[in-house]
Amino acid sequence: MLFKHFINDFNLLSPAGRVLVINGFTFNLGFYMLLPYLADHLEQDIGLTGWYVGAIIGLRVLSQQGLFLVGGTLGDRFGYKRLILMGCAVRILGFALLGLAQSMPALLLGAFCSGFAGALFTPSSQAYLASEHPHQNQRQKVFALQSLTSEAGMLLGPLLGLALLRVDFSLVGILSASLFSLLFIIQWRYLPELESQQKNTNKSPVFWRQWSSMLSHKAFMLFVFCSSVYQLLFHQLYIAIPHEVRVITQDVTIITWVFATSSITGVLMQMPVSRFVTKHLGTAKGMGLGMTIMGASYLWLNLTIPDAPALPFIICALFFSLGSMLVFPLLGAHVPTFCEAKELGSHYGLYSCIGGIYAFLGNISTGWLLGTTTLSHNWIWAGLAGFGIVSGLLLYNQVKQSQAQTA
Repeated sequence: MLFKHFINDFNLLSPAGRVLVINGFTFNLGFYMLLPYLADHLEQDIGLTGWYVGAIIGLRVLSQQGLFLVGGTLGDRFGYKRLILMGCAVRILGFALLGLAQSMPALLLGAFCSGFAGALFTPSSQAYLASEHPHQNQRQKVFALQSLTSEAGMLLGPLLGLALLRVDFSLVGILSASLFSLLFIIQWRYLPELESQQKNTNKSPVFWRQWSSMLSHKAFMLFVFCSSVYQLLFHQLYIAIPHEVRVITQDVTIITWVFATSSITGVLMQMPVSRFVTKHLGTAKGMGLGMTIMGASYLWLNLTIPDAPALPFIICALFFSLGSMLVFPLLGAHVPTFCEAKELGSHYGLYSCIGGIYAFLGNISTGWLLGTTTLSHNWIWAGLAGFGIVSGLLLYNQVKQSQAQTA
């Protein structure tokens, strides 16, 4: 039944929309076979301290989402397909370095390249999808479909990565880079140029005027500041969860189970949850409830079960996935309500740029706090829950007021 619904929804997409939805699977397959194990590799295999691990992971996040504004603006100017291809090429270099490098400078370069690649192709991919599907309900459905395929890649990626780790981490990096090489060829061959998009030959000052206009748009910036908490919460999966697994147990496979649990839940439930939001909750309640559940999911890490040490992590992953399924498609589909179609790339870029700053500061702060011996980790989980609850309430109020004004 789930597969039948997926096929029916998938067939309603444009040809380019189908390519981009399928690419969500491929992107995450290559990404998640490497990233869940990177922190553990840096700490255990190379011998870096927690602060350096947090800096490398944080640089990857910052160079990706912190430079989304640049990538999105370039996509508006020079074409979304061109930026998607460029991003794939840069990520090939980045993942190869992360897999093979042993020195701090090379690892930092690999982290920067792998992140900057996302800054090039992700906002252009989102803007392309939104341009192809201009109606709000249609956009929510296509972003939900992309979320589903992305979760499938997030499920299989860690499993493949775990199998390759039995040989060597360098093999993980090489295969991830090879996968993005294949993806480059597929995008170049099958993704058409967006018909409605023409190359913009305006001079560079337009960039600054456009950025200034976005920054002075109070409603958009409020949405961005609140929704960016999603990135802060999400990226704790890469640093807080692996560290806490090491504190409680030396069984690194628990990390795989966390990502697998989240992904299986997403694959099976994303479309039913999205339909439930459309029929019963609406955008405002869906955003507020989703963000609240995501933050509160970390409270489960307060539990300690000696006979089943993996259980609190799996329960955390289940609730985290539920919150993400509620809010993620809604956030992506809501961005176009603040701008014209020709500015979609820049708005998605700024939206993700602020999220990158949140994630970077969150990774550095959490990495430092987890490394201290005087602070109970319970306070960290309570803080993450508080961020989720506050941002959920603010998003609910903003969207609710916006809907009331347009009614």
